[in-house]
Amino acid sequence: MSFENRTVFITGGLGGIGGGLTRHFLDLGAFVVVSDRPGADGSAIASLGERASFLPMDVRSEAGWALALEGIVASHGKLDVLVNNAGVFTPGIPFEDMTLAQWRAHMDVNLDGSFLGCRFAMNAMAKTGGGAIVNLSSGLAYIMLSDAAAYCVSKAAVLALTRLAAKAGGKHRVRVNAVLPGAIDTPMLWSNLREGQDPQALTDMLLKQHPIGRLGEVTDVAKAIAFLCDPENSFVTGAMLAVDGGQLVD
Repeated sequence: MSFENRTVFITGGLGGIGGGLTRHFLDLGAFVVVSDRPGADGSAIASLGERASFLPMDVRSEAGWALALEGIVASHGKLDVLVNNAGVFTPGIPFEDMTLAQWRAHMDVNLDGSFLGCRFAMNAMAKTGGGAIVNLSSGLAYIMLSDAAAYCVSKAAVLALTRLAAKAGGKHRVRVNAVLPGAIDTPMLWSNLREGQDPQALTDMLLKQHPIGRLGEVTDVAKAIAFLCDPENSFVTGAMLAVDGGQLVD
């Protein structure tokens, strides 16, 4: 698998999964543009080499997406891959206590941000022969947690968005797929740790939910996404790929 001379755009690229994605695509030879929220410190991206660059962008902004895609195409000639990885998760909010503002904050980033990415990337890719988009959903699109309602619903909606975008993108040779990570060892996962809770107790609980018997690593997710973006897999679109150690088997 090689992504030489291909341009990859990763949103939320400074986070746990985003960082793993960036390193993996660089290892595969790609030019990688990493985006994260305005004000984030992207200086570490420069240390990854000349094929890596940082672009601050608010995924909720249409104007931000338009400028980002214009800049990427101007610098690299085309966009081959978009990974809609940016996401927010605020755990521990009982459904009956969740405010509309908290609900909308999850929808704005997780769903609207992915929609804007699909729309702008699809239009850019259509002009240069096509490309691949991967949306990050979650096993919680199916496993309903009452204290993570907005996250669950937003990630379920991302699956519907993926199917719709795959149907729309076919005529443009733009493939759109989704990855559903299980428990991946990242800071977002450990944000579930309650005050005073033993980290090992949380680990033991998560391991019981994953038949494979371990937590996922960011490389597990990165390899699955690269597979979906590989031009050799040009007949794969609209797929929902669980990378979860069997969490959704039941």
